[in-house]
Amino acid sequence: MDEILASHRAFWSGAAASPLVARLPARRWEPRPYPASGGRWFHDPTLLGPADVDVDRLLGLDRPAAPLVCGDLLMPVGCVYPEAWMEALIGCPILASAYGTVARPAGVDLRTACRRFSVEAALRSPWLDVMDRVVLKARECAKTERPVRQLHQRGIVDMLAAYLGEAQLCTAACDTPDLVGELGSRFAKLHVAVARRGLGLRPRWRGGCVSVWNVYAPGALLDYQIDASSLFSAHLYEGVFAELDAQVLADFPYNVVHLHACGLHMLDAVLGMPAVRAVEINLDRETGVWRKERILDSCRRIQAASRGVIVNGLLSDGELAEFRADLNPGRAAFWNWAEDIRPQPAG
Repeated sequence: MDEILASHRAFWSGAAASPLVARLPARRWEPRPYPASGGRWFHDPTLLGPADVDVDRLLGLDRPAAPLVCGDLLMPVGCVYPEAWMEALIGCPILASAYGTVARPAGVDLRTACRRFSVEAALRSPWLDVMDRVVLKARECAKTERPVRQLHQRGIVDMLAAYLGEAQLCTAACDTPDLVGELGSRFAKLHVAVARRGLGLRPRWRGGCVSVWNVYAPGALLDYQIDASSLFSAHLYEGVFAELDAQVLADFPYNVVHLHACGLHMLDAVLGMPAVRAVEINLDRETGVWRKERILDSCRRIQAASRGVIVNGLLSDGELAEFRADLNPGRAAFWNWAEDIRPQPAG
């Protein structure tokens, strides 16, 4: 374990002798009914309230535990079903089903939201108590032997898109960016408060934290998503949202920013944030779109900016070899799925 942790520490400094690589078994794409309290399962979209959360099954405590180490990467204890914690905290209705969790807009217009939304009120939400219970249960199960990962926490642009709805946010970003920034700044304050709370509840593991994307950091770590940035041009994102994300990231000495292959037009904006330490790219090959050269070029640019890159997705043995040969091993990690298995159509 000491050797693995030394390699992970070197990932952040760029001094690793070889990339961090894990090869996962086939990823299965099939419906998974969502566990709810009282032994229930949600198959079709069903409104999920705080009282419906089955903490044990959400954490997968009814199944064998995953090994701590997979290849060179680490497997923290955390939820094994999709989550929508930040969306729930800000007041979005949450629907759970066999296909995941979905946040619906809160049903208010932007001006009303700016008048009414309160960080203090959000921090009194019963959803925060549920989050605490999930982390404390994970900590109890992990003891000192396993790291406990951060609960899934959407970034500011994602929270705005969930709360207002994508259509309203897109219009407002063009017409009233000052109001978007006003609401977004409150979401940023909430995000930092919730992330700090989670770090306070989760014990440090070997002096640090393990990312949702399976890389150890020797200090406080934030995993951060900006999926909804793909709704915008890079210019509009930089003008309206980037400063909010930069403020949040600056609060944490280590962080990983998650991008999808379809969102790589945001890469320059992300690399322009001084606090960013690493970028994770989800390859999204299940969409049928595979732009290998663009992704490789993005990985090179991330490393050229002295940031680490985590590549997450399906790569053949030949493609993995090509990525490894093309990139600086000192700042590279590969979370590599062997193949996708999809349900066969009936009949």
